[in-house]
Amino acid sequence: MVAMIRLRALAAAGALLVTSAAAPAPLPPFHAAAPHKVQLAPAFAEVEAWVGKAFPGAVLAVGQHGKLLAIKAFGHIDSDAKAPAMPRNAIFDLASLTKVTATTTAAEILFDRGQLDLDAPVQRYLPEFAGTPGHDAITVRHLLSHSSGFKPVSGLLWGHANDRAGILKQLYTMPVGSPPGTTYVYQDFNLILVGEIVSRITGQPLDAFLHKEVFGPLGMKDTGFNPPKAKLARIAPTELDTSFRHMLVRGVVHDENAYVMGGVAGHAGLFSTAADLAKITQLYLDHGRHHGRQIIKAETIKLFMQPQGLPAGSSRALGWDMPSVNGFSGPLASPRAIIHTGFTGTSLYIDPDRDAFIILLTNRVNPTRNNAEIFKARPAIHTAVLTALDAAK
Repeated sequence: MVAMIRLRALAAAGALLVTSAAAPAPLPPFHAAAPHKVQLAPAFAEVEAWVGKAFPGAVLAVGQHGKLLAIKAFGHIDSDAKAPAMPRNAIFDLASLTKVTATTTAAEILFDRGQLDLDAPVQRYLPEFAGTPGHDAITVRHLLSHSSGFKPVSGLLWGHANDRAGILKQLYTMPVGSPPGTTYVYQDFNLILVGEIVSRITGQPLDAFLHKEVFGPLGMKDTGFNPPKAKLARIAPTELDTSFRHMLVRGVVHDENAYVMGGVAGHAGLFSTAADLAKITQLYLDHGRHHGRQIIKAETIKLFMQPQGLPAGSSRALGWDMPSVNGFSGPLASPRAIIHTGFTGTSLYIDPDRDAFIILLTNRVNPTRNNAEIFKARPAIHTAVLTALDAAK
C-alpha cells in the first residue's frame, strides 16, 4: 500500500523533507519515494521579493517525482493595509487557467471516448455556427490551438450582451479574417466555443460534467465555478471594478464575458486552490493516472502535450502553450513543458523532463489590472524554482 506523505518545513535551513506518516496528510497524496531535500529557500525569497510590487499575496506549490515538495503562502490576501495573511488554502480566480484545467481536460475525456473528433468542423457540434463565410473550415483542433482565424472585432462581447445567449450569438457569427491554421491569435472565443461543444456532446452544463468526471474523481474539493459564499473568507479578491460592476470583485468571476455568461464558461470562471491544482498537474505527469485509475488515456495526454504546428512554428499544443524565447516560464524551462497563465495572476508549469510542476497563484489585479509587474515576476520565480530543483539532482 502506498504510504501517505506529509511535509515538514525546515524553516531555518530553507529546505523541505518528505517523510512517511501514519496519519492522513492535509495535502494531496502522491507516490511514495525516497526522502530527499530540495533547497527552496532562494525560490521562496524570490516570491517574497515581489509581494507588494507585483501582487499583494501569492501561493506557490512545487512538486517533483510524485511528491508535493511545498505549498507556501506569501503576503496578504488583498492590498488593504489591514488585510489578513494569505492562507495556504486560499481560493483563487484562475481566469484563463480555466481553459486548460477545465475545458481542455473535458475535451481530452470526450476524445478518449470517441465522442469528440478534433478534426471535425465546429458546426458539426454547434449547428448555429454554420452560415458565416469561413466557418465551415474551422475545426475543433483549430479552436484548441488558437489558429481558428477569427477576425478581431471592435468592441467587447459583454458590452453587447445581457446573458449567455447574447455572448454566444456573437460568436456564432464572428467573422473570419484568415484561413484556419494559417495564423495564431490567442483568443478567449476559441475556448468559449469548446466549452459549448462539451455541453452539447454531454447534454450537461460544463460545470456539472467537470464535477462528475474530473474534479470529483480527483478529490478537488475546492475547485469549481461560482464558489459558495461559505468559502468567501478564503477567496482572494481580484479587481476594484470601477467601470462595469462598480464593486470589489470577490467570489464572482473577474472576467466580464464569463460574468455575463453566469460565471460558467470555457475560457474563465474556475476557482481553485494550489493543493487542488497539484492533483491535476500530477495527472499529466502520471500519464493520465490517478491512484491507479486511468482518468485520461496516456496517448491522449501525450497528444495534447505536443505542439500542433498550426501555423508552422507555433508553440501551442492543444489547449496548452509551450515555452518560447523570453516567455514567462523563464530561460531554464524544458522545451517539452506545457504551460498556461491566467489574467488574474495565475500560472501552471508542467515539466515532463524534470517530472515536476510549478503552480503560482496570485491576485495581481488587486486592486487594479494596471499593475503589470507579474510579467517580470513569473520568469524570475520559475527560474528560481527550476534552479533549486536542478541543484538537488
